[in-house]
Amino acid sequence: MRNLAIRTLTGLVFLVILVGCIVWSKYAIAVLFYAVAMLGFFEFLRLMSIGGYNPQRIIAFTAATAVYWIIALNRFALISDHFLILIFPLLVSIVVVELFRKSEYPASNISFSILGVMYIICPLATLNFFSHHSIFDAYVGMQDSSVNILLGFFVILWSNDTGAFIFGSMFGRHKLFERVSPNKTWEGFFGGMLTAFIGGYLFAFFTESETAHWLSMAAVIVVFGTLGDLTESQIKRSCGVKDSGNLLPGHGGVLDRFDGALFAAPFVLTYLLIISGFKA
Repeated sequence: MRNLAIRTLTGLVFLVILVGCIVWSKYAIAVLFYAVAMLGFFEFLRLMSIGGYNPQRIIAFTAATAVYWIIALNRFALISDHFLILIFPLLVSIVVVELFRKSEYPASNISFSILGVMYIICPLATLNFFSHHSIFDAYVGMQDSSVNILLGFFVILWSNDTGAFIFGSMFGRHKLFERVSPNKTWEGFFGGMLTAFIGGYLFAFFTESETAHWLSMAAVIVVFGTLGDLTESQIKRSCGVKDSGNLLPGHGGVLDRFDGALFAAPFVLTYLLIISGFKA
């Protein structure tokens, strides 16, 4: 229970920071998730180094920064869609630089450097599409512009995490994916699903928005958030480490806290694009 208290406190601290950034401005949110993305990217490259590889750093961090801000600024309509094409040459630059490095595993170094951008930077950049007068607010019936989809996303995501932890600890018997994560159970998965649906329902109720959409997003978050969690567990296991870092008490590293968001965010965005297309 002590670990749960620490985990919950850490989550609440970030939630307070998130709400503060939401109230402040969309640019504050962009900066917040840029910091989260770069810390997560650093942890990922560190894990690859522990695994025996030598991924690029300077050019990879430069490309990651550029990719994040291209996506974020495009969302804010500060740059046109034409700038999105720059993401491709930025990733190609990683391939070119590897030609001039003396490395035993150049293909692996290229792959892991680019994977870090696609796996961490791009999903966290997409969170800007949910924030501060999101173009999707009307499609889910949001009435209060001071509250937005981004807040609901994390309420559901962390309701799922907390429920999975509590139900798994108390009732867990049947392993969910023992080869990848021995501690995760089906009881925890369904417990997390229950608390995620409750979180989605309550968020819809208090924001007077459409319950069906929030429950649908909760289902997407549960499924893909769990897959994101399992994927990060697989990466850590392959590198022989327990946590991605030690920055966040009760969680480990940034990736340990945001692993579910890395998979859930792009698929929630896809869901919102689909419903906005049907309602257009």
